[in-house]
Amino acid sequence: MNIAMFSDTYSPQVNGVVTMIKMLEENLQKRGHNVYIFTVDHPEAGIQENVYRIPSLKFPWEKQHRIGLPTNFKELIKIVKNLEIDIIHSHTSLIVGYLASYVLTNLHIPGVTTYHTMMEEYVHYIPFMEPILRVYIRAQDRRFCDKHRAVIAPSIKIKKLLLSYGVSSHIEVIPNGVDLTPFKRSFSREEKRAFRKKYKIKEDDKVLIFVGRLGEEKSIDKLIENFARVSEALPDSHLLLVGDGPLKGKLQELARSLRVGEKVHFTGFLRWPDEISLAYKSSDAFMIASHTETFGLVTLEAMASGLPVVAYKDDSIVNMVLDGENGFMCSSKDELSNAAIQMLSDHSLRERMAKRSVEISEDFSAEANVERTVNLYERVVKNEI
Repeated sequence: MNIAMFSDTYSPQVNGVVTMIKMLEENLQKRGHNVYIFTVDHPEAGIQENVYRIPSLKFPWEKQHRIGLPTNFKELIKIVKNLEIDIIHSHTSLIVGYLASYVLTNLHIPGVTTYHTMMEEYVHYIPFMEPILRVYIRAQDRRFCDKHRAVIAPSIKIKKLLLSYGVSSHIEVIPNGVDLTPFKRSFSREEKRAFRKKYKIKEDDKVLIFVGRLGEEKSIDKLIENFARVSEALPDSHLLLVGDGPLKGKLQELARSLRVGEKVHFTGFLRWPDEISLAYKSSDAFMIASHTETFGLVTLEAMASGLPVVAYKDDSIVNMVLDGENGFMCSSKDELSNAAIQMLSDHSLRERMAKRSVEISEDFSAEANVERTVNLYERVVKNEI
């Protein structure tokens, strides 16, 4: 098949959506399919034969993000026509996504979209318009999804959300696939010791880790508040926050106000996958408090790295974190901090759960994802959906 993917974010940007698109692109190519990417331009992007870029501007308060600009529609139609595209797969409901829906409507090409991002959860960045924006986003996302024959929901949580929006297109749950290879890498004791030393963490200290954007939707303030209680019970514990974002300053101030400023470590962006893999391998457990994930990508990376998980209950990770097997699913602050204390205090429990994490992570491989996605493509192209 000739497959066109449309996305507002792509390499050299680094985020979960880019990781998923690259994984899908590479695995589809291995199966003999031709994949063409339509995305925004980027000052650090090189020329790639199968990548077509539209003009964009830097996002005002997010250095990593770009905003696509209106483009030459006639030229876009001409390019897609010449490529003899069989199916369009959109990974965004923003500007580039609407370019995709314009093309598939005008050329009568069947379309699929993956709902990667819960846009409604980001309206807090414009508080004075929050109520109106929520209504608008729900309506827009419903209309956008219904322009496609099928919608891929990375988790049961997202399928439920889209049904609540009134989406009428076929919705299929296909968990994101992850190339687990980088997280199976072993690091020497010296490498892990050196990594910890950078943050003044002793070799025998206990480390909780979170990897992700430092934004309000990730509930990192809840992680720090919970960690303050963990620190009281376990003075040799630390919290490692890998990533960057607009709330970094406020979160640092929160840690200081709770008297754990020296135990909460902000690493900034680490190079993927080597430095991030080393960060996971140098930690004892993964902790997450977010309720806005569409699919628990970083949770899965942590599991593949051999980490047990402490998390708030959420449908996005309900099939990954099996309570009592490879981690704890918690309903309240007290539960989360108590679970973390139990996890860090019991070496044999951590070892048992770490082993199960690795086993469970294999169910979410890149191969399984591509198999399900190709099956969906074929049914859409054959008008079976």
